[in-house]
Amino acid sequence: MVVEPRATNAAGRAGQITALVDQRVAIETRLQNEPGELTEALVRGYGDEYNALQRKLAKLFKQSGDEPERITLMLELMRILENRLVYLHNFIVDPTSDNRILAQLVTQFIEQLTAQRSNVLTKLEATYYRAVAALHAGDVAGARDGFSEACASEESDEANDIKYKSYVILGHLSHEDHDYAKAKELHEQSMRYSQNSNVTAQALALKALNSYALGDRDEALHLFKESLQLFDANQPFFNSYFFRNALLFCGAIYFDARDYLSAGQYYRQVLENVEQSSYDYFDALTHLGRIAYAQQNYDEAVAAFEKAAQVQKLSENEYVIDTWFWIARTHLKRKDNKSARPYLERIAATDVKYEKKSQAVELLGKIA
Repeated sequence: MVVEPRATNAAGRAGQITALVDQRVAIETRLQNEPGELTEALVRGYGDEYNALQRKLAKLFKQSGDEPERITLMLELMRILENRLVYLHNFIVDPTSDNRILAQLVTQFIEQLTAQRSNVLTKLEATYYRAVAALHAGDVAGARDGFSEACASEESDEANDIKYKSYVILGHLSHEDHDYAKAKELHEQSMRYSQNSNVTAQALALKALNSYALGDRDEALHLFKESLQLFDANQPFFNSYFFRNALLFCGAIYFDARDYLSAGQYYRQVLENVEQSSYDYFDALTHLGRIAYAQQNYDEAVAAFEKAAQVQKLSENEYVIDTWFWIARTHLKRKDNKSARPYLERIAATDVKYEKKSQAVELLGKIA
């Protein structure tokens, strides 16, 4: 029996598509079940995997003339666009040129399905994915309309959490517009559609963030603490970004209230749950240093500040320079002018704008 080349190519392409679909599912499953912190290295790794997969799917989409194949391939590209938005970038759009191009293709594809009265996507799914594409294309108004329509839909979406995600994204857009009351209301509504404890915890943390922005520290603290009780790193959909944010905000609220014992407990939990090279580790350490300084534990304070300065790998900026100032002040409290001088000299010599530079120069003159 002679197999026609076209049939062979079709069979081979079908096998490739199946393998790529399995690969997308495997990446998504790993990402949703990632234990602990989603580090910068992990985010880059997942991003590279998705980029490679996206290119392979797009290549097959261009090569195929078979309509069912093209539908399968485009659905996979749509899911990648959504997965990156929801699970990798915490509902913040990654505005790359590739994603903008893909968003245009997704929109065209959905319009084509709609014109053909296809049942490949439900009306709710089409509305939601069109909004996701609009967001990546930079059409915020169109995205807002689409997500609002998805939220108002009477269709069931239990399998895909479309309404939960739509409310969360709308809340994020309102937060970006500084309409914190509207954002808080939207994130509260999202909780009606959360289907496990980690998703509910994330919604509570988002609501708490808006309460904090509105100046209601008591409510924000209550909501952040409630979210921390629900977060479980050993269960699916654990989001380390919102978990550590909740810890940091609890620490900050207690710190501002001068409840240093409670603040220290939260900042130490941050140290236990993030990479030493992260800004969150630096932030927690500097606050622990300031707590020790306020309690006149100057040896402990200088140790925390100096470690923070050592682990921070970012370029010289006002936060690093402020840490140098805290180190210098702490050494001066310890009557150790010799150790304070190098930090004051570095502040005096920096080109970075720093509001306390004149104070540093004045102190340097006093100990010269």
